[in-house]
Amino acid sequence: MELLKLSKFKLQLRSLINEARDLQDKEFAANEQLRSLTQKLKQSEEDHGRKLQELQLELAGSNEQKQKLERQVSYLQNDYAMLENKHNELKETLQSLLQSRESFLNSYEESTCEMRRAIEARDKKLSVLSEKLHSYILLFESIENEALSVKQLVDNVHCLVSEKEEVGK
Repeated sequence: MELLKLSKFKLQLRSLINEARDLQDKEFAANEQLRSLTQKLKQSEEDHGRKLQELQLELAGSNEQKQKLERQVSYLQNDYAMLENKHNELKETLQSLLQSRESFLNSYEESTCEMRRAIEARDKKLSVLSEKLHSYILLFESIENEALSVKQLVDNVHCLVSEKEEVGK
């Protein structure tokens, strides 16, 4: 019986040894799988770490680019505001110049009309004076002609008197 017990015990021991080997094999396989998964996890973490650094660098670059663009937008908005102010100033200046031009043209028209009337009035006066002067000249010429005629007549009379005096002497 003891042999039977020993045989049973051997069988149980072999069974336990086989079980232990199976468990060792499973443990080894599990350790291998764990090592492999750990390696993959480390590789994945390293990949994710690199990817994270790349993304952080890209984000920093994007933030820097965004700030740069925001500054440019701010500059452009300031430039636009200044240009708008200049545009309004130029518009006001142009409006003022147009009003001044209109005022100048009105004054110019008024003064030219007044000068034209004054010139026409002077032309009429000159025409009247010219006619009077012409008539005076004609009058003086006729007086001069009459004076010459009278002088000739007096000279003739004077000659005749002289001749008569000489004849009568």
